[in-house]
Amino acid sequence: MPSTLTSGVKDGKQSKKIERNTRERLFIEILLLVMLTIFELFAQGLNDAQSILAGVVCAGVDHG
Repeated sequence: MPSTLTSGVKDGKQSKKIERNTRERLFIEILLLVMLTIFELFAQGLNDAQSILAGVVCAGVDHG
């Protein structure tokens, strides 16, 4: 992908391209951050559920 970080274009097309690419990058970064947060919360929920299940199973075992 060619770089769009050139300046000095008189018609302004290049500056609009830079602005659009910056907005797209920001949108993608925010989207990835949200997806990562959802994934981490889901993983934490699975971990908590596994801990609760392990506690229930261990409570039912007779150790004597």
